[in-house]
Amino acid sequence: MKEKEKTALIKERFDVAVGGLAQGITVITDKKTGVQYLAIAGSGTSVIVDKDGKPLLSERVDEDQKGTSPF
Repeated sequence: MKEKEKTALIKERFDVAVGGLAQGITVITDKKTGVQYLAIAGSGTSVIVDKDGKPLLSERVDEDQKGTSPF
């Protein structure tokens, strides 16, 4: 699979919300699973968890994305 195709599949599967532009904070949501990740520029990416330590899920999961792979 070509790099362009991989990039297109990733963009289809993941929703990226940029917030705190000056701080470089981004929330990435996997449209297939609903799992949300926190990405901080110059630091890393981590799954966002609830008070019980379970992955925080988006209320909206794209049914069309189920069963697809970004690779």
